Parts: sequence; structure tokens; C-alpha cells
Amino acid sequence: ARQQRRRFPTWAMAAGFAIAAVGAWLARPLYLPEAATVATLTRVVGDVEASSGDGRWQRLTSGTGVKSGDILRTGSDGRTAIALSSGIQLRLDTGTQLALNDVDEAALARGAVYVDSGAGTGALTAQFVLDTPAGDVRHLGTQYEARLDGSVLQVGVREGRVEVSGAHGAVIAEAGQLLAVSGTGQVTRGALAPNASAWDWVNGITPPFSIEGRTVDEFLTWAGRETGRTVEYASPEVARQARSVTLNGTVEGLSPEGALAAVLATTSLEPTVADDRIRIVKRGDGAR
Repeated sequence: ARQQRRRFPTWAMAAGFAIAAVGAWLARPLYLPEAATVATLTRVVGDVEASSGDGRWQRLTSGTGVKSGDILRTGSDGRTAIALSSGIQLRLDTGTQLALNDVDEAALARGAVYVDSGAGTGALTAQFVLDTPAGDVRHLGTQYEARLDGSVLQVGVREGRVEVSGAHGAVIAEAGQLLAVSGTGQVTRGALAPNASAWDWVNGITPPFSIEGRTVDEFLTWAGRETGRTVEYASPEVARQARSVTLNGTVEGLSPEGALAAVLATTSLEPTVADDRIRIVKRGDGAR
């Protein structure tokens, strides 16, 4: 049976907690007595380190396994993409510290983490809770970023929905919204487009995507989710072609935008990229 979740003292979630109390919360990692491998780093850029909680830090590289209880931190030039064994993908921005309590729970101490639960209905089956001093964040089938700015938790939703629960109660944020929760429990909402520049750091640490044996349609679904754009086919014929053409090769090292141009250059299709969508047309047809 799964062990009961270890919880922080209630002061960590109480309204009006003091800054000193926040510091104590951040200094206390979550870990289980018996560590098990719960994730793998799929991409590492710059300075990324891990500690088992003993104060010693080890620099990490792509392919390194992460155990329950490990604390990850990124330097001023460090970012990493993480694949949890549940299938959920995480990405850490620069200046971030995250403790992995288990495959379905982590604690964010500082910085920002991007959570991608995957596309499709199967994305709803894997659970993941992100603990922060200002509240717990739970995905409801989504892509979102949680960022700590002092004692304020900012949650931007790129796709789907998230629930943030704490001293303020439980609130839901929808795609295109930016939720801010203060240390005193005050909640404010704003707008954040799925293709806004605030997501650029996420594209800079995109995990490897294998196109070998995938159809153009599968690749475009990935490219659309990675860039926050909707894929639109110019005609049923173009859509059928995208579903029937199988790709080979690799896009490793390319940004999603770069991969989009490189992959479609090998086909009779071409993309027209707008602010919120990628329109696919037959080569030579342009924007018609």
C-alpha cells in the first residue's frame, strides 16, 4: 500500500504566515525513508545538481535517475527536463529548487516548474501534487507553470485546468489564465496566452521527441502543444496526407519551431505560423 503523504505543519498553509516561517518551510525537504527511482532527467542544460538531503550536491547529466527524496536545484544557467515514471513530464527553470517526495508529489522551494500531464484522455489518470508554501497545485489534465515569487505563488495554465488549494480554499484556473496566490491567501486572476513569451523558457528545455515512425499528424500535435498553438489543416486532403505520411530521422537539438520547419521541409506540406495557430497547407498554396 502507498505510504501516507508526509505533510508540513499547518503553519505552512495558514494565512498570514511570517517570512521567517516561509524560510523554515523552504529549508525542510520532503523525502521518504526508503528511496526508489521515480524519474529520469531527459535533458540537462547548464548547472543542475541533486542532493539526497545530506548537504552534499552532485552535478547531473542527461539520463541520470532521480530517487524519491532527492532535491534538485538549477543554477543561474541551469534548466532540466524530467520524465516521471508515471509519464508526467516536468521542466525546471533557472534558479529553481524542487524536492521529489514521490512519483506523485514534489515540493517547490523556489523558482519555477512546468508540469505537462500529457495530451488525450489518458493524461487524467496520472496524479501529481505540487506542494508550495501558498498552496497545493493539482493538474486536471493540463500544461501549467508554477512559479514562486517571494511568498506569492503564480500559476499559469497553458492547457486544461488546475486546482490550487490552501488557506484561501480551493480555486480553479482555466487555460489562458494566470492565478496569483499571496502568502495571506489573497487570490487574483489575469490573462496569459498559451503562446505568450512567458513560455519561452519552456521551449528552451524541450525534452527529446522521436519522430522515427511517427506520422506528420503526430508530430504536429507535439509541435502545437509545445508552442501553445492550435494545428489547423487547410483541407481534408491535407489532413489525410498528414495522417498517412510517416517520418524518419531526428529533431534532436532543434527548438519546436525549428523542428516544425525542418520536418515539413521533407514533405509536400508547409506551415503558416500565426500567433495562435499553425495552418498546414500544400506546398506552393501559401495562405490560400
